[in-house]
Amino acid sequence: MLIIFICSCKTEQKSAVVKSSEQLIERLLPEYSNQFIIQEKPSLNGNDFFEIENGKNQKIIIRGNNPISIASGFNYYLKHVANCHISWNGDQLNLPSKLPPIIQKIRKESLYKSNFNFNYCTFNYTMLWWDWNRWEREIDFMALNGVNMPLAIVGMEAVWYNFLKRYNYSDKDAKEFISGPGYTAWWLMGNLEGRGGPMTSEWIEGRIVLQKKILKRMRKLGMRPVLPGFVGLVPTSLDKVVPSAKLLDQGKWLNDTRPAVLNPETPLFDEMAKAWYEELDNLYGSVDAFSGDLFHEGGKTHGLDIGNIAAKVQKHMIEYNPNSIWCIQGWGGNPKKTLLEGLKDENTLIIELCGEYFKNWRKTDGFNGKPWVFSTIIQYGGNVGLHGRLKDLANNLIDAQSIKNEPIGIGTTWESIEINPIINDFLSDMRWESNVPDIEEWCENYAVRRYGFDSENIRKGWNIILKTAYGTYKNHRRPTESIFCAPPSLKVKKASPFAASIKVHYDQRDFRDAINLMLLDAEIGADQATYKYDIVDFTRQFMANAAQIPYNLMVKAFQEKNISAFEESAGQFLEMIDDQDRLLATETSFLLGKWINDARKSTTTPKQIAQNESNARVLITTWTKEKSGLDNYAWREWNGLLSTYYKPRWELFINNLRNQLNGASAQKTDFYSFQSKWSNQKWEDQNYLINPIGNPLKIAKELIKKWSFLIDNPEKYMGPKTKKTDKIETSKEAR
Repeated sequence: MLIIFICSCKTEQKSAVVKSSEQLIERLLPEYSNQFIIQEKPSLNGNDFFEIENGKNQKIIIRGNNPISIASGFNYYLKHVANCHISWNGDQLNLPSKLPPIIQKIRKESLYKSNFNFNYCTFNYTMLWWDWNRWEREIDFMALNGVNMPLAIVGMEAVWYNFLKRYNYSDKDAKEFISGPGYTAWWLMGNLEGRGGPMTSEWIEGRIVLQKKILKRMRKLGMRPVLPGFVGLVPTSLDKVVPSAKLLDQGKWLNDTRPAVLNPETPLFDEMAKAWYEELDNLYGSVDAFSGDLFHEGGKTHGLDIGNIAAKVQKHMIEYNPNSIWCIQGWGGNPKKTLLEGLKDENTLIIELCGEYFKNWRKTDGFNGKPWVFSTIIQYGGNVGLHGRLKDLANNLIDAQSIKNEPIGIGTTWESIEINPIINDFLSDMRWESNVPDIEEWCENYAVRRYGFDSENIRKGWNIILKTAYGTYKNHRRPTESIFCAPPSLKVKKASPFAASIKVHYDQRDFRDAINLMLLDAEIGADQATYKYDIVDFTRQFMANAAQIPYNLMVKAFQEKNISAFEESAGQFLEMIDDQDRLLATETSFLLGKWINDARKSTTTPKQIAQNESNARVLITTWTKEKSGLDNYAWREWNGLLSTYYKPRWELFINNLRNQLNGASAQKTDFYSFQSKWSNQKWEDQNYLINPIGNPLKIAKELIKKWSFLIDNPEKYMGPKTKKTDKIETSKEAR
């Protein structure tokens, strides 16, 4: 007789939270993923939390209430137990074969519910040409850093296209309203129509594919992606296609005509809002967090009650999804109290974009009781400069936590990323701390884990850098700008328009000494990407700062008609640009060639390749193809851009001065013709490095030694000068 035994034993099924968390660790640290035990545990009080402790067989247990909590716990372990570091600018993951054990169980509970990430502008100034691999890495990085509400505006071209087709727009007219790849941020914010376009079908379809991957991964990791809602923005041509449309003209944003606002008191507004959410849902699934601003950086209310308009906008969001949150930017005097009065607290979230500087949360008692996020803008326009105001940032966060309506999240809404990693790292830690640590001690420990070795040199060096380049100074919202990248003149004050400055607020000799201290460990850090990146970035800042000395001497010599002194200083200045270009060639992050090559390889058809390259070149130089107030706004201190754009521009200026010294009459230099010609070039006309070359540490040592005489000579440099009359910028003036 045949007897069959049936096993009734069960295998434990892993939850979706555990699976997605394990997959993240496998992507980031595959060789160690089997040394972690991931467990899901519900929160008893509704707050996010993680726990880390030792498990069996020397494994590390990480548990939390959702994938973001678990990922944050994983990152906390790497940073604060294993002394490792994952960043935009290199990873330091030097681990022993067996992971370091936990000395005492760690538990962290967050004060924050909504940790917002990205500015609209980030999608153009930094993320414009990202493929899925780069996006996958960034989504994982967000999870490690506790981000659970990322802005997600990729692929909105298709929503707008389908939406307009419902209202009898032709294929051509719909695409002409949509901006080119380089300008989607300002198009979606209601600043312009069609710039850089017209959009091609290939690009629209490619963005759909990419956005679906982005949203799927964000949702899998428990994030709440924020997509544009319907706030009434429509093409200025809508009334020609839909005669019943009553449009509120919004005037100009610099050179551009703004999209109109559809009168919210008409039935068409209700109809179009419903259509918008249907098209959004059809493409990207159910959404419950929306971006969109009324009257961003200007616009006209036409005498309408903006509280009623806001209430109407929010009503349609809630009708589409009762759990909807409207995420409104706190910027340039917005949102006004009258707008907030029309909104429901439970369906509103204010993102205070520059809370570390303007502190509108203090002036409004926490935005009149509405939930809000304390956020920062450290970088603007993709500009390259050390900046962070770290101590003031910490102090303002402490102050914000002490008001009656404290923030419910910490945000990072930089116009551009992939620089100043220390500030992002600090904010990441603060999402899990109830108290702000001693900044000097935290900063030194940051350096140790970032480089993977401890030394008195890097601790002392970073302590100085904290007090110099990352210091807090009056009227210093934006990074100290590079004179190399500034439009040439005899009175250079800044590189970009609006609130900006080339002023160096600290003693350059102290900053130089900090770099020299860190270079004493060059042999130890020679193979560490994070160390090499920082040395290049710090030396780059030293060069940009010090170059103001030969510039000032050149101007002085010209004014005094001293030809020999003029030639000496002008020669030094141009030579420093060459040296800076050579230094930046050693680091991928500072290569113009990568930016343009990424633009070209992100598509396949000749027409789209040409459009991408054109948008890529114009955005970082003249910003528009015609003269405008945004020329040089997105300057980049990059290899290739220095040698073929900024240096030739300075040479035009210097040659003009030289001619005047030799008896010629003064001529107005036509910079725009040169700039326009450069931005209209193609890759085959003049290509650039797409991979780094050279020894960064060797070149950094050479340049520090070569140019230190400029700041060591008291006749040329006497340290920073302060003016009590410096004008303080207001939030209403901000751009």
